[in-house]
Amino acid sequence: MKVIFTGRHVDVSDALRTFAQERIEKMSTYLDDVIDVHVTLSVEKHRHAAELSIKTRRAELLASAETDDMYASLSQALDKLETQAHRHSGKRQAGLKGVEKVLE
Repeated sequence: MKVIFTGRHVDVSDALRTFAQERIEKMSTYLDDVIDVHVTLSVEKHRHAAELSIKTRRAELLASAETDDMYASLSQALDKLETQAHRHSGKRQAGLKGVEKVLE
C-alpha cells in the first residue's frame, strides 16, 4: 500500500503522518487490496481541510472535511472513509451471498 501526503500551504508533520497511517492501516483489514492512498492537507486562513482518497482493486473511496483544527479535520475525513469502507464491504458480502444462493 502506497500512501502519498500532499500539503498545500502547510508542512505535513511526522505526527500527522503517523496519525493518518495508523487509522488507514486499521481500515485495510476490511478493505480488499488497497493499492493507493492519497492524503491532501491544506490551510487557508483559519480553515484546515483534509481530503483523502483510497483506491482499491474494486472501488475508489473519497472523503473530505474542514474544521479549525487539522487533527479534527483529518479525523472526520477518516471517519467518513471508514463508513464508506464498511458500506462497500457489506455490499460486497451481500452480493457474494446472493451468488451462493444461485449456485445451490
